[in-house]
Amino acid sequence: MSTVRVIGVGRTFGEGGKACVALDDCTFEAAGGEIVGVVGPNGAGKTTLLRLLAGDLGLTSGEALIGGFRVGTRAARRLVGYAPDPPIAPLELSGIEWLTYLASHHAGGPAARLTMVRGAVEIGGLEEFAGRRIAEYSRGMAQRLALAAAAMIGCGVLLLDEVLSGVDPLIGRRLRASIAGIATQGRLVVIASHDLATLERLATRVLVLWRGRIVADVTTAALLTERVAELSLNGSGLPRVAWLLDRFPGAVRTGDGVAIPLSGGLTIEAVLAACRSERIAVSASRLRYRALEDVLLAAVCEPEGG
Repeated sequence: MSTVRVIGVGRTFGEGGKACVALDDCTFEAAGGEIVGVVGPNGAGKTTLLRLLAGDLGLTSGEALIGGFRVGTRAARRLVGYAPDPPIAPLELSGIEWLTYLASHHAGGPAARLTMVRGAVEIGGLEEFAGRRIAEYSRGMAQRLALAAAAMIGCGVLLLDEVLSGVDPLIGRRLRASIAGIATQGRLVVIASHDLATLERLATRVLVLWRGRIVADVTTAALLTERVAELSLNGSGLPRVAWLLDRFPGAVRTGDGVAIPLSGGLTIEAVLAACRSERIAVSASRLRYRALEDVLLAAVCEPEGG
């Protein structure tokens, strides 16, 4: 079964005064056919969450299930394909040799093994270098091999950690298509990434992690129904950013101004009128759809907009 169920999960490293909370009371559910993005600043807990689901880490508290089986059990591991960051593979082997070795533990015979390896090569776009030693791979090549291996053995759930970062645009398009195709087969994909623009196009849903907690859970489809007023400020307007952040809930600081979500009937005209009444100089304004970056910043920034 391609399902993940996480209930009140916590993970702490160390003990006593030196204890570090990596995950804190995380709860969510996801099912086959979904592509769930996991985003957040460095240290937010993204990799810890994936390693926990893969069974590489134990839980400090709570419960996590893969296909109804407790994470870390043999039954749960058999459903999961995990592509870690950085990728891990024996450097002395070629890509084909590594995939063949992995397939030998999952295929029913030589014919099935060959089919699995061929499919993995296609998913990762490895045709040009699959026969080369992994020691010669660039980072992008190694990430593509990790994705191929995870897709080959993860019959239920794929856990992908930054597999799309740093790949060239053409290959990136192919890999996104491969991941989307995997989801249409009924498998669940959970992908952690700093590439918000890619997740907007690829993911069906995104979890925002901040200091080990899930602070937002949004569908990417919902972003296309929400608008944002983006204001550029200059002169006397810049010192009044704090007033705008306080006046409009969900507003976040941008490079030279603010981005204000238009919800509850709020319009850009009303925002500009408020600026005029407060003598806040607006040098430029535009209306756009809400972006995943807006969600992330609103979830993790302090009230002052820092």
